[in-house]
Amino acid sequence: MRPTYETRIRVRYGETDLAGHVNNAVYLTYLEQARLDFVRDALDVAGVPFIVASARLDYVRQAFYRDSLLIQSGVSRLGHSSFDIDHQIVHETSGELVVRARAVLVHFNYQAQRPEPLPAAWRDRLAAFPMEPLFPSER
Repeated sequence: MRPTYETRIRVRYGETDLAGHVNNAVYLTYLEQARLDFVRDALDVAGVPFIVASARLDYVRQAFYRDSLLIQSGVSRLGHSSFDIDHQIVHETSGELVVRARAVLVHFNYQAQRPEPLPAAWRDRLAAFPMEPLFPSER
């Protein structure tokens, strides 16, 4: 199943390291941007009422300055108060996989400092962006 949400990124020079490729920590920033865009668009919310409980990245291939990257995102699991958003970062021109990633987002009440159940309307909206798990061996 093809991911249903896409974010485009152009690698800037300052995001590369001494080896000339994108620094591993920069991918977390790319994925953060994709998650924020996804949550705002999918749930039509102004803020982001979630915390990241977990993040996993597998680095598959290098990316370099001026590469055009496409982040494909979707929901691979819906829980009671959390969901998994899986991402694959691919070179936009070749389609080659660069990074496979997952973040576990928890609906969080910052005032009470505790998780809360996902509202039914949000669950329905998130379910509209299904994605096959990129880490199926964890299931």
